Amino acid sequence: MVVKDIDVKETVAIEDLARDAISALRSYITDGIRIEELCILLKTKFGIAKAYCCDVIEQIKIELDLYCPDREHLYYVNA
Repeated sequence: MVVKDIDVKETVAIEDLARDAISALRSYITDGIRIEELCILLKTKFGIAKAYCCDVIEQIKIELDLYCPDREHLYYVNA
């Protein structure tokens, strides 16, 4: 099956999507969470395609003051 036409019904700004994800996943986003684990949560809870997980995670990092020193885990700046 080949998709030829895609009809976009609605768009969401990455900032809004990240804020919605933060609200829904607040209890899951712990200090030291693996990026891969967060991506899986974004896919299962929000249906976000893997190709866009990095964009959403980058915005979540900004919103929650997270950093990623080893490119694998996310940590709170003030933890």
